Amino acid sequence: MADKKKLPLERWISYRFGLVAARMGEVMASRYVGPHDLPMPAWRSLAVIARFGPLSAGELGAKTSSDPYRVVRAIDLLVKRGLITREPDPEDRRRARLELTPAGREVHDEIEKGAIANEACLRAGLSTDEVKTLERLLRKIDAQVEVLRSGPPGQ
Repeated sequence: MADKKKLPLERWISYRFGLVAARMGEVMASRYVGPHDLPMPAWRSLAVIARFGPLSAGELGAKTSSDPYRVVRAIDLLVKRGLITREPDPEDRRRARLELTPAGREVHDEIEKGAIANEACLRAGLSTDEVKTLERLLRKIDAQVEVLRSGPPGQ
């Protein structure tokens, strides 16, 4: 590999992931999420609750990799719009359980159709072997991100 100090920005893995994620976010927002007047953090939260709910706010934050401020704002908006409920957890009254409402499920399912179509389009440009390789590489990169999260490199 080239000298790390000389690696051009356009070859940084994190930079490239950021660009791809931002561009996909733009597609989702303009085509599917925008008509429901949901900001992307709210849609992401709705999708995670749909997949893993019921969840606490802390669990939601961990699964969306969002800061607490964004999580709280997304939760407040989704509750206000009647898309999720926030009820005390019967096992731990200090914690709230977040679950989709029927209206939330309907909005989620409609937006998810577009997300699935986007995913199919992305995968259509790759062979089966390339998808498997990509998924394997993403797992490896995610593991290295966890190494970085535990402390700066070299420490």
